[in-house]
Amino acid sequence: MSVPGPEPATIRVTTRRTPLPPYATLPVYQSLAHRFGREQVFLLESAAGPKRDRRYQFVGFGELLRVSVTRGTVRIGGTESLRRALRRRIAPLLHDEAGALRLPRPRDLWPVLREVHALFDAEGSSSRFRFGFLAYFGYDTVRYIEDLPWLIEEGPGLPDVHLVLHQGCVVTDLDSGESELLLHESDRWPALDRDALIGVLARAETDHPVPHDRPVPPSDTSDDTDADTYRRDVEQALKHIAVGDIYQVQLGHELAMRSSADPVDVYRRMRSSNASPYMYLAHVWGQTVVGASPELFVRVENGTVTMRPIAGTVPRTGDDEAAGARLLADDKEIAEHIMLVDLCRNDIGRICRADTLHVPDELVVERYSHVLHLVSTVQGEVEADRDVYDVVTALFPAGTMTGTPKIRAMEIIEEIERSRRGLYAGAIGVIDVGGYTNLALCIRTLFHHDGVYRTRASAGVVADSVPAREWTETLAKMSAAYWAVTGKELL
Repeated sequence: MSVPGPEPATIRVTTRRTPLPPYATLPVYQSLAHRFGREQVFLLESAAGPKRDRRYQFVGFGELLRVSVTRGTVRIGGTESLRRALRRRIAPLLHDEAGALRLPRPRDLWPVLREVHALFDAEGSSSRFRFGFLAYFGYDTVRYIEDLPWLIEEGPGLPDVHLVLHQGCVVTDLDSGESELLLHESDRWPALDRDALIGVLARAETDHPVPHDRPVPPSDTSDDTDADTYRRDVEQALKHIAVGDIYQVQLGHELAMRSSADPVDVYRRMRSSNASPYMYLAHVWGQTVVGASPELFVRVENGTVTMRPIAGTVPRTGDDEAAGARLLADDKEIAEHIMLVDLCRNDIGRICRADTLHVPDELVVERYSHVLHLVSTVQGEVEADRDVYDVVTALFPAGTMTGTPKIRAMEIIEEIERSRRGLYAGAIGVIDVGGYTNLALCIRTLFHHDGVYRTRASAGVVADSVPAREWTETLAKMSAAYWAVTGKELL
């Protein structure tokens, strides 16, 4: 009788690539969700925006492995063989407390995530997404980087960090117009029937056509802050600025909308009213995430790190040229933007070669559905001994969502805001085991759970801020998400 040998330290994965004709992304999502279940499928789409932010679209399906971290507790889900292999690999890095895996220290998160990647012997890519993870980094990921107070009560139960590996993905290259089906195969899980999947995709637009406008169901709305309270919050922040405590801080609030609207319908309406370069429809521990973000958090492509900070906003009023000119003539908005560009430069400089750091575009006015934004581009070449998690820890969270100095601004946010941010102001996107990374800033986003949609927005408070104007800015930023759920305008 032979005795089985030890399991290999890594799991060998091959990727089977099949060219596809172009398909409409939402019907593909719905077809695959019908086959696998919505919780097993994600959609990342570029519907509009600058070309530099619009390269690939993804519909991933068939969950194989998920790793979530919440308040230092690590949870592993997915197929039994992968759960067992990963638990064995990361066990030396964790404490086992009555069956619960705990990080010894917050910063031990990052070695654990590196081991999740190292579990797989796969053909990754530094230039595009081929094999890797759908990744979510909530705002409280910062607590695995910095020591911050915890003053706001618990939020809606979302994890701080969540990585999911899927068995297949439909990828569309918007530059070439080409699509392909990626199927990841291994002896650790059953293979999918490629021909059957190709048939499902071919029938997607027939079986799941994009519907015409459906009636928007009634909704009830509440806010964790009212206008007068928010103005007092801004005045409190202005006192911190006046004594030199901070230069700028981002203060926000959250709307909650109870509605029977289906998340796919809400996504479709958001896409029609607020088409954006970073759109997403995905699921995290029982919640649906629906977003139309205008802003890149970070992209790592062939070793080049890119951030595109957005800071400076005016509502669109029908005359974009005049509004854009006013924005570029607004000393407050310009000063705020330049300050945050400098913060990006400092952050990127921590993990990039100093002689490669540059700002190819600065103070560009870009148009979105309800607002105009000031946008710049900051780039650098990552140092050879750094990986994606070094990049994330150096940059997270985006300075456009905190203020400056970052740590003191985040302390003040914790003192003033009334509900936890959750995934808001964090990042969502893909990380390839070969290094390619594309993470959007998680703004203009809805979180759906148990019949309630939540959305947040914040405004940057600086020395010459007018409290009423900052309140109006937050409403302008939430308008598209609010309309997608309720069919009504905020402003």
